[in-house]
Amino acid sequence: MENEKFLRFLGLAARAGKIICGAQGVDQAVKKRKAKLVVADGGASENTKKQIKDACAYYHVKCIILDECGVLGKSIHKPNNKVIGIVCPQFAQSAWDKYNAISGGETIEQD
Repeated sequence: MENEKFLRFLGLAARAGKIICGAQGVDQAVKKRKAKLVVADGGASENTKKQIKDACAYYHVKCIILDECGVLGKSIHKPNNKVIGIVCPQFAQSAWDKYNAISGGETIEQD
C-alpha cells in the first residue's frame, strides 16, 4: 500500500478529534466553511463523489478522491465510513502534503 503514511495520518487526525465523518456531515461542514480538506474513499458511490466534488468546488475546499476501496474507513477505525472532512487547517495541510508526495488518486485544489 503506497499511501500508508497518508492513511496513518488520517487515523491520527481521527484520534485527535479533527475530522467530521459521513457524507451529510461533511457536506454541511463544507457549506459552513469548517472543513479544510475532504477525503472520499474509492468505494463511495458515484453520486456521493459528485456531490462532494461539486460542494468542494463551489466553496473552494481541497478534495481528495482515493483510488482504493475500503481503506479510508479502516484508517480511521470506522469501516463503513466513505467520506471525511478535516477541520483543523494544520492537519489538513499536512494531509494534503503527504498525499501529494505519493499521489494515488484524484486531487482537486481550489483557490
